[in-house]
Amino acid sequence: MHVAPRGGYSIKNSKQFFQRYESYLKPTLKIAQILLSAGNLDIPQLENVSIANNTAVPLEMNTPAYRQDMEQRLKFVDILVNQIDGKQTPRRGENLREILTYLEFVDDEHSLGKLDCAVTDDGHVRWVCPEHYDEISFNDNMSRYINDFKVMGGKFDQKTEEAIVIGVNVTEGNINMICDALTKGFNIVKLNFQDCSFYEGYLETLFDTIINRSSIRCLNMTTVRVRNYVGMVKYTCKNMVVELKNQSLKVRFNGTYNGNTSILGLILLRNKIHRTLNISAGDFLGHESDLQQCLQTNGVVTELIVQYFTNIAILNTILNLRTNVLHQLKLTQGLWISSILPPFWEMLTKNATFVEIDLMDHIGFKEETFVIKLLDILRESKPTKYLSLHIKDIQPSNKKETYLIKSLTDYSFISRLCISESVVSRKLIDALCIASKMRGTLTYVNFYNSQVNEEDKAELHSLYETGNLLQLGFYEQSRWHITVGESNERPSRGKSTKILNFILVDENNLQGKQQIFIGDSDPKFA
Repeated sequence: MHVAPRGGYSIKNSKQFFQRYESYLKPTLKIAQILLSAGNLDIPQLENVSIANNTAVPLEMNTPAYRQDMEQRLKFVDILVNQIDGKQTPRRGENLREILTYLEFVDDEHSLGKLDCAVTDDGHVRWVCPEHYDEISFNDNMSRYINDFKVMGGKFDQKTEEAIVIGVNVTEGNINMICDALTKGFNIVKLNFQDCSFYEGYLETLFDTIINRSSIRCLNMTTVRVRNYVGMVKYTCKNMVVELKNQSLKVRFNGTYNGNTSILGLILLRNKIHRTLNISAGDFLGHESDLQQCLQTNGVVTELIVQYFTNIAILNTILNLRTNVLHQLKLTQGLWISSILPPFWEMLTKNATFVEIDLMDHIGFKEETFVIKLLDILRESKPTKYLSLHIKDIQPSNKKETYLIKSLTDYSFISRLCISESVVSRKLIDALCIASKMRGTLTYVNFYNSQVNEEDKAELHSLYETGNLLQLGFYEQSRWHITVGESNERPSRGKSTKILNFILVDENNLQGKQQIFIGDSDPKFA
């Protein structure tokens, strides 16, 4: 064991940070104090760790002076946490999203401390450095796992850690072998099944292992037949892609409906750790009641992301779910359709389950009447619904600006805001500052292809420096160009490439100069 290779992240406003994340900090502090008091910072030599690796532990960690300094730091943080007045209403989902938003900015490669999730040969899930990840991936049992996998008809690429099974009638023995290997050190990043067949119970067992106890980050199924207990085909999965990342479960079927809700139901039934479900409405057209029944049996997912909902029946299905589990709802690409708006307005007015509404899609809302009605309804919403919103074409003193300013200054429901193709006035800057600093609700502001003067950029940047804003960005291009472009360019296993300029005001020279942080550019995005 050794100290993680990354040094951690800075906290800009410690009091506000401790206030927001008290419920997470207290158990973490207790664990650190126990480790320190037990002397476990003197990390023991383990049988399966080489001496060379053990020397990676900094020597200063094993000195009395370092231990005393750590004790003082932990006591200081403990005192601060215990002094929190508790006035801030806890919003666990929103607070976790703020942390993820912050990490997206300061750790845009999603390195998570330069650690990777790996399943070891003793069946445990551990977060390890790249060096030890490679050691675990190629332990003594790896050759046996690969050989057994090949015997059943599979192929495994040790370089890419991608596995594929083609044309196999998967047996109980195959399932037991795969699940045993996945939970004992066979680290697969991507698993593909093509033209295979499963008994439904076997597939359920496989989902349980893949979702909850493996290193798999992507599962692909193409023309997979699912059979009942007498061997008859119940349904065929034409094309399914499941992506597993942190607490997010993204499921896409990408084709003709054929038992999509049945497969999704198996996944949700076995999911024990993923809190966010990301689906596309187009995968369930004509089968809305099946989708509703499937979602209502869920007991783990608390956030639902629905993309491409252009059908009123799909929206009604989502908005009329009879469940108290779902609290966060993200809708993208669909609210510009007039027939969908009436049930959406009704949901905002009456639904007490969804308390966090995310409408921050790639395109943004330009229609003035929509923005005004949205803000009007949310002002009076009971309980308060916290809003993430992307607005386009705000001009000084137009109605959109007037209503937005009033919502920011007099109410506390806008938590994340993107502004595109707008002229940003001094009044709007003042309102953003009030919402962030005084009300403490607004934590995320991004500007895309908008006019903001240098003094106003500097003032907003000061809020970022003090920790009131967890993310602040000024982009020259559209949000669609940036978000879709970065998504398409992001390689697997978390590596990313910045393709557009991100501009921040230089705090050492506030007379109009800018620092421009430019990543790896590509002429095709010019």
